[in-house]
Amino acid sequence: MSLIVPGLTVFFTVILAAVPWGLPDDATFILPLAAVMTVFCWRAIPGANLPAIIAVVFGLLLDVTSGGPLGFWALLALAAASAGTRAQPFASRSDWTPLWLVWTGLAAILAVSGWLIASLYYFRWIDWWPIALGAVASVILFPLVWRLILRLYGSAYPRSDFVGRGAI
Repeated sequence: MSLIVPGLTVFFTVILAAVPWGLPDDATFILPLAAVMTVFCWRAIPGANLPAIIAVVFGLLLDVTSGGPLGFWALLALAAASAGTRAQPFASRSDWTPLWLVWTGLAAILAVSGWLIASLYYFRWIDWWPIALGAVASVILFPLVWRLILRLYGSAYPRSDFVGRGAI
């Protein structure tokens, strides 16, 4: 399977996260977590080709464009890629709710881990609210992102039996 569609999708979300949208300070983690969620979704699709190293590279690109500590988003993207691979049995069902619950748990873990890592990096307790808001927003946006990725997957690979099982 081709790497182009998953890679371009993740690259596009990284670029969207890097654009200065003029969002309030509390919303700074929403778009980067959406990029990490895109990595999770692509890795959760059985047969989709998004290597973990690509997720790390895009995470590093997100680190550079966001001005944060180098490796922060790369580590979170790698965790999401690993969790997405383990969540493949949930994605193969026609009901995406179990996968949504997996993302909800992972978003909570990523938020707490990200908060702890950022606090260690800055040697002080940072405000937890922006990370929590980003995690909640990613959970709310998950169904939309999942369906969009499934549509991209189905149009790029129309012979896949995964999409034909009613996952959309």
